[in-house]
Amino acid sequence: MDAIALCIRRAAVQVDVGIIALSRCVVYGPGDSASPAASSSSTSSASSYDEDSAWRSVEQTLQLEPSTSEPSPPSSRRKPSPGSTPALGPRPKKVSRRPAPQPEPAPQTAIEPGLGSGATPLIPGAGGKDEVGTPASASVASSSESSPGSASSEPPQQARPAEPVSSIVAADAAAKSAAEEPSAEASDAVPAALVAAAERARALAERNAARPAAAPGQPAAAALQAQVKRLRRSGRLAAALDVAYRGMEEHPKVRSFWAAAASLEARMGRPGAALRLMERALARWPGNAALLLAQGQALAARGDAAAAREAFRAALRSEPGNAAVMQAWAHAEAAAGDAAAARGLFAAAARAEPDCAGHYASWARLEAAAGEAAAARRLFEEGHAANPRDVPLLHAWAVFEVHQDKQSAARRLLGRALELDPQHLPSWMAMGQLEWRQGNAPRARQVFELALSCLGPCAPLLAALAQLELRVRNLRRARALFERLRAVSPRHLPALLAAAAMESRAGNAARSAVLYDEAVAAAAEGVSRDSEGAGVRPPPPAPPPPSSAEAADAAAAATAGAAATAGSGSRSSSEAAESESALAQIPVLHARAMAAVREGDLAAAEAALAEAEAAAPYNGHVCHTRGLLAQQQGDVAGAESWFRRGLGCRQGPSRGRGALLCYEGLAELLAFLGRKDEARAVWRAGAAAVQPPSSRYLRQAAMFEKKERNWQAAERLFAAAVRRDPQDYRSWLQWAVFERRLRNWEAAERCFQQGTAVAPGNPHIWYSYATMLMGLGRLPEARAVLATATRHCPRCAPLWMEWALMEAGAGDVDAARRLFKRGSEVPPAWQHPPLYQAWAALEEQQGDAGAAAWLLRRSEELPAGRRPRQGPAGEPGQARAQTQAQGGAT
Repeated sequence: MDAIALCIRRAAVQVDVGIIALSRCVVYGPGDSASPAASSSSTSSASSYDEDSAWRSVEQTLQLEPSTSEPSPPSSRRKPSPGSTPALGPRPKKVSRRPAPQPEPAPQTAIEPGLGSGATPLIPGAGGKDEVGTPASASVASSSESSPGSASSEPPQQARPAEPVSSIVAADAAAKSAAEEPSAEASDAVPAALVAAAERARALAERNAARPAAAPGQPAAAALQAQVKRLRRSGRLAAALDVAYRGMEEHPKVRSFWAAAASLEARMGRPGAALRLMERALARWPGNAALLLAQGQALAARGDAAAAREAFRAALRSEPGNAAVMQAWAHAEAAAGDAAAARGLFAAAARAEPDCAGHYASWARLEAAAGEAAAARRLFEEGHAANPRDVPLLHAWAVFEVHQDKQSAARRLLGRALELDPQHLPSWMAMGQLEWRQGNAPRARQVFELALSCLGPCAPLLAALAQLELRVRNLRRARALFERLRAVSPRHLPALLAAAAMESRAGNAARSAVLYDEAVAAAAEGVSRDSEGAGVRPPPPAPPPPSSAEAADAAAAATAGAAATAGSGSRSSSEAAESESALAQIPVLHARAMAAVREGDLAAAEAALAEAEAAAPYNGHVCHTRGLLAQQQGDVAGAESWFRRGLGCRQGPSRGRGALLCYEGLAELLAFLGRKDEARAVWRAGAAAVQPPSSRYLRQAAMFEKKERNWQAAERLFAAAVRRDPQDYRSWLQWAVFERRLRNWEAAERCFQQGTAVAPGNPHIWYSYATMLMGLGRLPEARAVLATATRHCPRCAPLWMEWALMEAGAGDVDAARRLFKRGSEVPPAWQHPPLYQAWAALEEQQGDAGAAAWLLRRSEELPAGRRPRQGPAGEPGQARAQTQAQGGAT
């Protein structure tokens, strides 16, 4: 199992890019623990690429692990105490205009062995392993904006009354237990409700295209404002930004277009462009609450939390009780790591506007990210009672239920969302990814194609489907989808990077270099991961000067906005935009450098890193990579120098994530050199310097304490890691292995169950869980776990081999042969030579020397590139196969 832990440790850098953050963890403090059985939930971005995705393969590529030895823990130790639910503050009174019955939700029960959720992952292989079943780096698409009002400007005809959605969740457990394995024909059929939703979406699109720019008697500006709102609520942010810029050009006196454009620019990762817009708008309308709100969002996106708070305070001075400002401020505080302040602001927003479902949905996502599933579900129910037709809330609730292992409930919630708004892009993406997660790739493809047929050539849909195909090594389909996407959006940054990495791994170095060049050029022009290939637009002309009456009003409001303007930082918006453009190129340049390392071209890697350093001399990620390269080349002093140089890189939108990587690299280097006390001091300093620390950082610190036999500190850090990111399957797996080695079987099983619920397509969690049950002699439960595991990861030959060896050890030779045969039928890229070796050993024991010889020849005939040097448990494949075939499952 050491090899599994080592593989997980070398996996992708986990970076939290959402605005929902958790409470600050008291690292190394007494009583800092959480239950392994705590429920988990979080939301993820719709895109599979983020600011730090280019660094995911750094440690895996460089293979830097000083030590893999594990101490032998004592045989008994106290179990983790369950975590407590934080107080949510005073509950706001709801004023529901459309009340719905609220039955009690179904109680959450522990997952039975073998009955975990889902099937294959949302994006298999995204965790740094190119195997089917590896969990996704990007989960179901994140929810679009939620605000009062109907789900779309054209509600569908004859919409049924709102169903009490909490009853969907309550009935899900019964539905799951009663469900049977679907047939092949039924599993590939798209539900009729989705087909009907697509037809309604096409009808709505045709109707919107045929209608005039403005209805009779309606101002043209009002029509554009409605279009911006509709596109934002449907998740089409790039299209909404286009309309907002058009509104600024055609109606420069309308403030809402300026505020909408700035808010959207900030959400797309371009706060410099947003601040440039707000400088012009606030000069014309000083003290306007909507403009100050957008300025606060831009400052928060830039990482300037103090200036963002000043902007939000100024907005509330201008309009006391503005719920939208309170909600935006809550998001900023959550991103800064102050969950308590965020909860208070969400509660205040819900009190100020109790019938707005968006406040409850945002608050629920905060609690879900903190692992407080019961609180999150209660808030979703309250938001649904406030507005049963709010589509973004239904989508966010569905994402939550996916992470709570309630697939049927998630599907029904998404179906209801698409019934209310058949043009809601995030719900279409979530539905397709849900089908993929459950192992039904044909139906998932049909869902994506159905969405494309009704929404048109949509870049996010094509990119998401291409990533799904790529993660399961369907290169032909992935290439075809990337080509379709290039026709729609030639500069789509996530697609360019994914296609470049695909070509690099396939050995097409020339094509890979061309794609990386295109990605670098796109990033230099301001293309961000969410802008769908659109660069930064030139700023529109300044708004016309105010009239005399407007000037008097502006003078009165100027005092309210002065504080925000003064607190916006020392850099001007133009300087911020230039720095932002330079920083945007760094992940692309780094990805190019890593591709060169994989190809063995160190000179090209050095050139790309030098270009990245020129763009940002003190970037923490670049320093971390330089340190790893120096460590790989044996330059320990140089590695330490690079790591220490990156410790102070805590500015900018990354909010210190690069610095945290440097703290981690330095601590592990010092531990490798035997300077354990210095290493522990560095771990603690990093947790205190960068708030909140990432789940990865806390997990790695726990592994350090585990190796040092500091069991209580390791337990506290594992608990902090899963609180920081309940969806981080690596933390659940490592915690489970930790408890198993200490013979805390019940705690280990709870952690394994949480890990399989979070990442049902990850074969390593199932493997570790099953082998623990085998070792305890609980063969029926191990059999159930392996049956579920192979249903989730049908291409993982080691799982079939393990099951076959268990049956052989139990004396059922016919069952073992059937399972070996199933494992040998995986596609060529997934063939596993130790399976044939173990099968041969079994046949030799049964006296069939001819079959054994043929199986051994088959093992040798497999391409050398597909022969793993070690088996799944870290033991050499052939030796392990012979041992288990002779002695049964271990």
